[in-house]
Amino acid sequence: MTSARGKEEKVKASNVVSMTPTAAKKIKVEKITGTRTDTIEVTAKVIASWEVPPFQRQVKLNARVHEVANELVHNGGVLPGILTIGKFEGKWWRVDGQHRLAAFELSQLEVAYADVRYREYDSIAEMAKDFVDLNSSLVRMKPDDMLRGLESSSEPLKTIRDMCPFVGYDNIRRRLTDPVVSMSVVLRCWNASGRDVPSASGTSVVALASELTQQSADYCIEFLNIAITAWGRDPEYAKLWGALNLTLCMWLFRQVVMKAYSTRSHRVPRETFQKLMTALSASSEFLEYLHGRNLNDRDRAPCYRRLKAIMVRRLEAEIGRKTAFPQPEWAAN
Repeated sequence: MTSARGKEEKVKASNVVSMTPTAAKKIKVEKITGTRTDTIEVTAKVIASWEVPPFQRQVKLNARVHEVANELVHNGGVLPGILTIGKFEGKWWRVDGQHRLAAFELSQLEVAYADVRYREYDSIAEMAKDFVDLNSSLVRMKPDDMLRGLESSSEPLKTIRDMCPFVGYDNIRRRLTDPVVSMSVVLRCWNASGRDVPSASGTSVVALASELTQQSADYCIEFLNIAITAWGRDPEYAKLWGALNLTLCMWLFRQVVMKAYSTRSHRVPRETFQKLMTALSASSEFLEYLHGRNLNDRDRAPCYRRLKAIMVRRLEAEIGRKTAFPQPEWAAN
């Protein structure tokens, strides 16, 4: 008489014998990578069952999305590429494929067909990193899209966003309630302002984010909150949030607020520095000068000299005496 255990072992052995070498290899790879792939039918109900993670980009129904929607209508509903769907805490999440799913909804088809990569994650941060890795080689992946994906795994980025809600990833300065400056601009300008000669580098925003320490982020937050108080959100002050002026003001903040540039220059209290920043917004001549100017060798020195002259006048009016401000060699060119 065959025991129940014997029957079970026989069934298992039968399954192993009947499995093709390709199928066995696939299972082995899935165990190693923690993923599995499948081809599924996609419907509105299926899409609704997948959560949208916080790092996902805002869906933009651009020309490419409309093109994919048109392709779906004519190819029988076959979605291009591979969707990535993640599992975390018992829920399924749309890690990659947001715009292709939007194209399906736009096509008004009832059913589409897609190759899907399923993966289990230990955290939202791990999922976000996978999102960045999947998209970082694509031209359509903007720097701010990458930073949004990294935010959940980067405490300095998260702190900047929490303490400075006017820093964002989308819809910069489109409405008065929208962010006034993007995170990628903030990181690039802050990094540039930390150099002896304030200048841009070819370093990617992903590398800048990984190098950003919490202490440096805290100083950056201090500056940003001074700037938003001094300049506000008004459209006429938008150029003050541009890379040239923002970098030079950040450079000065480091030199006269965070430390003393030299024995001859004076340290400036934070409250006073805010007044100096406000003086820039009050100068219509300076605002007009900023149009068309960029952070390059041609514009950096003359812009600094104008900026410095405005700030020195305001500072001397505040303290009632002559004062010395940083006079770096690069500003004499």
